[in-house]
Amino acid sequence: MPRVPIDSMNDQRLEPYRNLKFTSHVRRQRLFVAEGDKLVRRLLVSAVRVHSVLVGEDFLAAGDLEIPLEATTFVAPDAMLREIVGFKFHRGILACGVRPAGLSLAKVIGAADQSTAVVVCVDIQDPTNLGTILRTAEAFGVAAVVLADGCADPFSRRVLRVSMGSPFQLPLVHSTNLAADLAVLRDRWRMTVFAAVADPAAEPLDRTERPDRFAIVLGNESRGLSTECAQLCDRQVTIPMTSQADSLNVAVANGILLHHFLGVRRG
Repeated sequence: MPRVPIDSMNDQRLEPYRNLKFTSHVRRQRLFVAEGDKLVRRLLVSAVRVHSVLVGEDFLAAGDLEIPLEATTFVAPDAMLREIVGFKFHRGILACGVRPAGLSLAKVIGAADQSTAVVVCVDIQDPTNLGTILRTAEAFGVAAVVLADGCADPFSRRVLRVSMGSPFQLPLVHSTNLAADLAVLRDRWRMTVFAAVADPAAEPLDRTERPDRFAIVLGNESRGLSTECAQLCDRQVTIPMTSQADSLNVAVANGILLHHFLGVRRG
């Protein structure tokens, strides 16, 4: 792997790493940045293409990281590393990856097992919530997460940190026509589509059977699913709670739903 010493803050090759708190320019270049040892290691062993690695001199001297031959490794003094990224950065290593091309439902679901689960996110705007949803979905082995318009960027710094790099492994499908995609899940791929709602009139989760093929549709953190979106689903399911609580955090609800449907398989 080519190792390139960096001795100037003005080196244009460092542009993707500069001022990471403001990442819109990185998105426009179809790139993203992963921070820290664990996240970079997950990226390096994934199928996502690595553009470059930026590592501090102290980390490089102490580390045992295997970097792909095609990825340029920039080596900078640790003090310069902190200045480049724009905040007190102590993790010692970053990597710039190329955002994967979007996947289609046909490619993801068509290759899935007979027992298949999908999570559909509608207008999940908080990066921490989306990161937790992605990490939980990966942990329970869902086939894909569908991201409708309005969701946070799955390759943003915060989502990647919270999810521990789940977007590197978990198939993501971006939906621009949610109604059509839910119809495809139901009609073509024979999935039961559940709307997760905070409605005591809905089907209680503890009395809900666990189908082999299903999708869970999650709504916005504060507003939940719209009536129109919930009506696009086959069934509406709710998590029973005490009368003092009106709803659960959407990421927590996702974990409970996935545990119910996937945590203990039938038989």
